Amino acid sequence: MSPTLDQQIAQLKHTIAEMESQRESLGEEVVEASLAPLRQKLEQLSALLEIPRESLPETTLQQRKLVTLLFMDVVGSTSLIASHLDPEDTLEIMDGALQRLALPITEHGGHVTRFTGDGFKAVFGAPVAREDDPEQAIYAGLSILESAHKVAAELQAQWGIQGFQVRLGINTGLVALGGKTEAEDTVMGKPVNLAARLESAAPPGGLLISHDTYRHVRGVFNVEPLDTITVKGFAEPVQVYRVLEAKPRAFRLRTLGVEGVETRMVGRNDELKYLRDALFTASEEGEGQVVTVVGEAGVGKSRLLYEFQNWIELLPTSVRFFEGRARQEAQGVPYGLLRDLFEFRFQIQENDKVVMCCLPKNISKVEKMFN
Repeated sequence: MSPTLDQQIAQLKHTIAEMESQRESLGEEVVEASLAPLRQKLEQLSALLEIPRESLPETTLQQRKLVTLLFMDVVGSTSLIASHLDPEDTLEIMDGALQRLALPITEHGGHVTRFTGDGFKAVFGAPVAREDDPEQAIYAGLSILESAHKVAAELQAQWGIQGFQVRLGINTGLVALGGKTEAEDTVMGKPVNLAARLESAAPPGGLLISHDTYRHVRGVFNVEPLDTITVKGFAEPVQVYRVLEAKPRAFRLRTLGVEGVETRMVGRNDELKYLRDALFTASEEGEGQVVTVVGEAGVGKSRLLYEFQNWIELLPTSVRFFEGRARQEAQGVPYGLLRDLFEFRFQIQENDKVVMCCLPKNISKVEKMFN
């Protein structure tokens, strides 16, 4: 059974106290950087306790989960449809459209918890949680946008309705599950409010995600950072991103840490600046650069490259980033790292047939890599 909210809060307070006692040995910068996400999570848990206990069954206080929420709404549905159709026709059109638009939710492992007449709310991660719930929620959102285009074409052809569009908002966060309002589908907490706010802020035909969702899917989708938005109940403006498309083949570096807590990189600003300067030199001056990152296991080499790749992804200019990874299972494969680099660059799948297009003197070496 998952720990209760009170137990989670007690554990966090104990961890914070332990970190406070290490200030002298670890230094102020390291301790403060580590305490910031812990304090944020403690604030989130404390906010859940503000929900009146008498309005929830006792089991609710034991259902604290990290989930991803998706809100979808038909843009301008009232003026779009109801103004020139009979109520029966309006009901038929909206019911049929929502049923079709909700199909990707189930296909990607989520479920709709509520239909609202011209939209719905869905959750990924409850009752069964998966490691890639945020990723699957975004895939579902992109599929919904594709389905909306098809629905729009059909409505225009059959009913003469023009301009049918939807918008979506997705957020990942810690919520309280269960209750009396929607039984087991009750989801409460600030992340729900933020997901709804993202949906209302999304442009027609657009999908917005929060930073809390973005940090789970970095490297998987092409996104566009937008201006921050204000949300009731949040002290600071919230960073949002518009999801443009899924990358053909994505590398997502998994990082270790505490569930629901994001920490910033500490003590590697000089190294990160060195990598950035090398990229600028290569792109602006046309000079090739080679940088070798060396260090003992656990000192942060992977995290440094992770932050560098994240910085590249958000640059205003387009940068082609090729990546190869030395995997344990490919340790005995000849040219394993170079194979992986080619597969990533040319989007080669394991079951694809490779057509060789190389100089004759190099053909034997390339054949060895892929045979």
